[in-house]
Amino acid sequence: MDLATVGLLCLAGLCGGFTQGLAGFGSTLVALPLLALVMDMRLAVPVCTTLALCLNSILVARLHRHIRFGPLGLLIAASLPGMPLGAYILGTAPGHWLKIVLALAIFAFVGNEWRGTCTLVPAGRAWGVAAGLAAGCLGGAIGINGPPIVAWMCRLGLDRNALRGTLVAYFLLAGCGVVASQALAGLVTGPVLARTAVALPALGVGIALGVALCGRISEAAFRRVVLWVLAATGASLLLQGLFTLVRAG
Repeated sequence: MDLATVGLLCLAGLCGGFTQGLAGFGSTLVALPLLALVMDMRLAVPVCTTLALCLNSILVARLHRHIRFGPLGLLIAASLPGMPLGAYILGTAPGHWLKIVLALAIFAFVGNEWRGTCTLVPAGRAWGVAAGLAAGCLGGAIGINGPPIVAWMCRLGLDRNALRGTLVAYFLLAGCGVVASQALAGLVTGPVLARTAVALPALGVGIALGVALCGRISEAAFRRVVLWVLAATGASLLLQGLFTLVRAG
């Protein structure tokens, strides 16, 4: 493992932990594009999903009293069928196509957040089922299950702590399913666990910083910075994927 990889693992852990500690979601959206710059997607995605599992275990212990179990149960039940499909896609699809899909998912998330996701998605149970199914498939394939879940959850009128608590509980339970699906597909390997271990200390520092600053700084200002960073990394991944696709053609 070279120094550049170690450095990016630590940076991804720090930024992912900080984002999730502050906002309750977004760790993989921040961490995965960084790792995908230097790792194959079949390595980067399981590293990120395993890190997210560790991270959300910590946050659930802190926010468990705020969890709303009705929406949580609906989303988990809807997500389960999509997880094995997503893991199969990750194991078989070419890496450049996964980078392109990841970039497009990032752009969709950035666009919805910038315009105001909460005004764009209906709050009915059927939409919750659709959000959960999409999230299960996305989580297994590219490690990012947050956008459809956040889009639906923020339409439910929950207070800040209930929203954060329910989100991290979903990400923990869904993460167990995603990692199990990836393990059954042979994607959780020794190199994945070694890289996860390297990033864990930085992840812990990021969580502590995000939780400490939660409520003390403007989330709106923070998210604007995150959205610009995500847009830039998404553009980089899209260019990488398209360049490889053109060369392969």
